[in-house]
Amino acid sequence: MSIANQLSLSRARHYLRYTFQHDLIAAITGATAGIPQAMAFALLAGVGPAYGLYAAVIAPIVGALAGSATYMTTGPTNTLMLLVGSALEPLAGAFQVGVLIVTLSVLAGVFQLILGLLRLGDLTRFVSRAVVTGFLTGAAVLMATEQLGTFSGIPRGKHGGLIHTLNYLSEGLDQTHVPTLAMGLLTMAGILLFRRTRVRSLGIFVAVAGTSITIAILGGWAEGVTLVQDIAPLPSSLPAASLPQADAARHLAASALAVALLGLVQTVALSQSLKEPDGRLPNASREFIGQGLSNIAAGVFQGLPSGGSLSRTAVNVSAGARTRLANVWAGLLVALIMLLFGDLAGHIALASLSAHLILAAWTLVDPAEIRFLWKASWTGRWAMAATFVATLLLPLQYSVFVGVALSLLLYIMQSSHLHITQLEPVGPYQFREIPFSPALPDRALMILSVQGNLFFAAMRDLEQRLPVPNQARQPVLILRLRGDEMLAGTGTWTLVNYAERLRARGGRLILCGVEDKALKTLQRTGALDKIGPENVFAARDVLLMSLQEAVEHAQKWLAALPPPPPEETPNARPPGNSRRARRKKSPVHKDATGQPTP
Repeated sequence: MSIANQLSLSRARHYLRYTFQHDLIAAITGATAGIPQAMAFALLAGVGPAYGLYAAVIAPIVGALAGSATYMTTGPTNTLMLLVGSALEPLAGAFQVGVLIVTLSVLAGVFQLILGLLRLGDLTRFVSRAVVTGFLTGAAVLMATEQLGTFSGIPRGKHGGLIHTLNYLSEGLDQTHVPTLAMGLLTMAGILLFRRTRVRSLGIFVAVAGTSITIAILGGWAEGVTLVQDIAPLPSSLPAASLPQADAARHLAASALAVALLGLVQTVALSQSLKEPDGRLPNASREFIGQGLSNIAAGVFQGLPSGGSLSRTAVNVSAGARTRLANVWAGLLVALIMLLFGDLAGHIALASLSAHLILAAWTLVDPAEIRFLWKASWTGRWAMAATFVATLLLPLQYSVFVGVALSLLLYIMQSSHLHITQLEPVGPYQFREIPFSPALPDRALMILSVQGNLFFAAMRDLEQRLPVPNQARQPVLILRLRGDEMLAGTGTWTLVNYAERLRARGGRLILCGVEDKALKTLQRTGALDKIGPENVFAARDVLLMSLQEAVEHAQKWLAALPPPPPEETPNARPPGNSRRARRKKSPVHKDATGQPTP
C-alpha cells in the first residue's frame, strides 16, 4: 500500500472515531430543521414544496464540497425566494414550473461560477451596508404581508405586489378561516416557546409536527385547513436530470443575474462572519464558485436557487459540526427522510409554514442596525430609505439592481472628494496642520497633503481647489500624495498643467510621497519630464522622509533665487511716477509757437 493510501486510510479512521459523531448529530439537527424550512420557502416562491426539498438535498452537499466556508450551509433562503417568486409569476402560464426553475437556477449558477472564475469575489464589498439593510428590511415587510393570506385562510388572487396584497387582505377580512388562523397561531406559539429552550434548533420541526397532529385529532373542526398535499404531492424520488430551455432563458436572464448577485452578497456576508478552523476567513471568489456549482447541480434536478442560509448555518454551528461533511450528511438525510416519510410531510398545514415564514421575516429586521445607519451619514440614510422603497414598490429583481447602482453611486461620490490639509514645518520631520489658504505666497512654499483616490473625478475636484497662481510671484507648492496610487490620464494632465502655470509665475510644483504605481504612470506619460524629475520625491519606508526632503529642496531653491528688482517689489513704484509727485510738478507754460517759455 502506498504512503498516500495509508495516510488517507488513517485520516478516515480518525474521522470515524473522533469527528463523525459530532457531524452526524449536526446533520440530524440540520435536516429536521431544514425540511419544513425548505417547504416553507418553496411556498414563499409560489411553487410546490417538492422544489424546496430538491434544493435542500443537493445544494448543501455541493456547496460544502466546492465552497470555501467549512461551516456554512447552502440552501433556499427567504429573500432569494421572494425574488424567485417575483421572477416566476409573470411566466407561469407560458412555461411549466419545473422548466422555469431549472432555467433560473442553472443560469444563476452560471453567472456565479463566471464571477468566481474571474476572481471577482471582492466586488461584493462595493454593495454598501445601508443598501443591504434597506433591501432586507423591505424584503421582510413583503415576506410577512405575502403570508398573511395563507396564515389566516383568506383566499387570494393573482400576485400583484404589496399594494395588491394589502387591498385583498383588507377586503377579505370577513372571509378569514378561523381553524386555519388557529393552526397558524398555534404553530407560531410553539416556535416562540421552543426558542427559549435548549432544543430551540428543533423548535420549527416540533411545532409544525405538533400542529399536524392537532389537526388529525380535531378532525371535523379543522376541516378546510389547507395541507401541503392539497397543493402538490410530495416526491418519492429525485426527478430526472434536465437542462434549461433557451426560450425560457431569454425571459429569465435578468432575473437570474439578480438572483446570482443577491445570493452572492448574502453568502459572502455570512461567510465572512465565520472563521475557518485555522482562523482564516473564507475566500470570497472560491465561495462564488461553490455557490455557482451548487445552483447548477440543484437546478438540473429542479431545485430552487440557493445561497448561504443564516438560520441553517446557525443550526449547523450550534449543533457542533466539526467539518464540512456535516452538510453532506445533512443533505443525504433530507433525501432519506423525503423518500421514506414524504407521505407524512404531506399532512403539514400551509398555515404552519406561513407562521414560520412570518417569524423568519422579522429576523431580517435589525432596529439597532437601522438606527445606527440612519445616524451615521446622510448618504447611508437616503440609500437605505431609497432601497427600502424600491424593494416595496418595484419587482424584486429590479430593486436588486437599484441597490447595486446606489451602492456604486455612493462609492463614486465619496471617492471623488479629496481631503486636502495644509501643513506648516515646525521642525525636522515635524509639521503642523493650519487652516487652508486659497492664495499662494510670494517667494515662499506652501505644503498641501492630499488624501483620497486620484481618479478622474477626484482630480477635477483637486484642480478646482488648488490655489490659483495668477497673482503669486515665484511660489513653490508641495503636494504630498502619500497612499494615492490611482493616478491616470486626467490626474497626470492636471499635475502637468498646474506645474506649467506655476512655472509661468517663476515658481515650481514639487510632488512628494509618490507611490510606485503613480511614479510609473508619470514616467510612462512623460509627465515626469515636464514636471521635472528633481521635483518628484518617491514615497519612503520612513514616514515623512520624502516630505522633509521636498521641503529642504524647496527651501534650497528659494534661497538661491536672486533678490527681486525694485520694480518687482509688490506695491513699489518709482517716486517720480506716483500720482502725488505728478500733481506737485510745476505747470509748463508755452508761447504762441508751442515752445516752452523760460
